[in-house]
Amino acid sequence: MKKVCLSIAAMIGVLSAQAAAQRPDAPDGWSLSVGAGALVSPTYEGDDDYRLSLLPNIQIAYGDRFFASVQDGVGYNVVNGERLRAGPIARIKFSRDADGSQPFAIAGDRTTDLIGIGDVSTTIELGGFAEFDIGPLTASVEARQAVNGHDGFVADAGLRYGGRIFAFGPPIIYSFGPRLKIVDDSYNDAYFGVTPAQSLASGLPVFDADGGVHSFGAGATFILPLSRDNKMSAVFIAGYDRLTGDAGDAPLVQLRGSRNQAAVGLFFSYRLF
Repeated sequence: MKKVCLSIAAMIGVLSAQAAAQRPDAPDGWSLSVGAGALVSPTYEGDDDYRLSLLPNIQIAYGDRFFASVQDGVGYNVVNGERLRAGPIARIKFSRDADGSQPFAIAGDRTTDLIGIGDVSTTIELGGFAEFDIGPLTASVEARQAVNGHDGFVADAGLRYGGRIFAFGPPIIYSFGPRLKIVDDSYNDAYFGVTPAQSLASGLPVFDADGGVHSFGAGATFILPLSRDNKMSAVFIAGYDRLTGDAGDAPLVQLRGSRNQAAVGLFFSYRLF
């Protein structure tokens, strides 16, 4: 399956880049899909409280080469073979506000855990990706460097097993598999570090967060076509990640949150052309 249009992930960054759903057949030329859905996820990365968010979903693609969405970022398959796809990518990671506000949240309390430790502004990350198909398996790796915001380096790796189920009428397209995230000192310090000034303001102990393996987990995606022309689809996603290293040991997580991070969502998408 090509890395193209239909991909749903937590717009607020709860689900990693590896929790992706691809539309199996890319139309020639430009395509535009619009939709929306609901996502239950932690109020911030590392929290043990959850919120329900209503998220818009818009994807633009050109064949199986160019793709663009808030969830998948903007990328281009420079290498676009039968098994190997690779190219540049740019992603956006939305801000984490100390007042606990989220623009798309519709249910759940606003957290007070972040008061005193400062905001992390919306970040643009630039890098590259590669995917390699081995039968029903797809191995993927992506590396990105932030140019603002958290100023850190992020690498994602994953392995997905995909196929189709025909037992219930229309084919259900599925994929699932493990994933791993590695970050540098700047990333972890931005989201999990506590300076002396922040310690006084927040009540959390001072903590200097180093980089390394940030989290490991797994994700699953199920796509159900709702129309014979495959223009309308329902997408169910589920994911679990466990924070590790300094992210898992951070006072914010240990005293106010949880290493265990889960998310589930249901989205609907309609391809206009």
